[in-house]
Amino acid sequence: MSDDTGVFTISLDTELAWGTFDKGNAERYEEAYRNTPEVIDRLCDLFDEYEIPATWAVVSHLLEDCDGDHSDRTAPDFEWIDDWFGDLPCASGMDEDLWYAPWLIDRIQDCETEQEIGLHGSTHMQLGADGCLRQHAEEEIGTAVKTLRSHGVEPKSFVFPRNDVGYVDVLREHGIEAYRGVDARWYERASVPSAVKPPLRFADEAIRGTPPVVDPVERDDVVEVPGSQVFRPSHDGWQYTPGESSVARAKKGLRRAARTGGVFHLWFHPFNLGHEPEQDLERLERVLAGVRDFVDRGELECRPLKSVSPGRQ
Repeated sequence: MSDDTGVFTISLDTELAWGTFDKGNAERYEEAYRNTPEVIDRLCDLFDEYEIPATWAVVSHLLEDCDGDHSDRTAPDFEWIDDWFGDLPCASGMDEDLWYAPWLIDRIQDCETEQEIGLHGSTHMQLGADGCLRQHAEEEIGTAVKTLRSHGVEPKSFVFPRNDVGYVDVLREHGIEAYRGVDARWYERASVPSAVKPPLRFADEAIRGTPPVVDPVERDDVVEVPGSQVFRPSHDGWQYTPGESSVARAKKGLRRAARTGGVFHLWFHPFNLGHEPEQDLERLERVLAGVRDFVDRGELECRPLKSVSPGRQ
């Protein structure tokens, strides 16, 4: 493949209840969490069928039980939660099926098409938020890397919880080579009030706006690959956008990447597909089939996040 060939990459925020425990609404997604093991299994089958090397950004605590003792860690001072480590899913009495997945690494590694296992933190700590100091970031990233290494994985990619980027240089110190940056939409990267962003995202879906292709860049010697498009679920209000919007938008993004030689970066959480798994997996499959068509024509190549290089546009 030449440098003029477009690139498709896909990253998955693999977290179960770790992604919402600190917001006090994990029960809202309980059914989706319980469906997530099946979703992951079927995603692996789809990635094999269409030969897609995805990047699974894993909250490493999914792989470890705990007795509630995190005395070797210092807690961040976030305004929205009183006791970070006391409220962790594994320490607060939450059903372990919602936060514990010791089978996860083996299932991903069983894929015929080699998958990348990256990191989404140790406890899904929001590293760019006020109240997260360098010490917290060093402990969060260091613990996560240590956990994956204990499972025989050397992580090279990172996805920041809630896309809240912070302490990129700490990633480099722990051997991370790439991370997903904030989506390349003006309202995601500008100083836009948080309350304004949801309607703008909704509008993008409603009008089937073409997602951007992105230009990876180096920051603190780590490659940032901004997001292009979130593959929206049939839940949380997104069911009120046109049903085929995410598929139509992704296909537009693929065409743009093939035409320009840029990078189209799709992402979502596996549990997002757990609300309406049959419908949403069928929609995603149509996107992956489109990827394969472009690849077979030599117009796109598929790469995991760690292999997306800067300076492509």
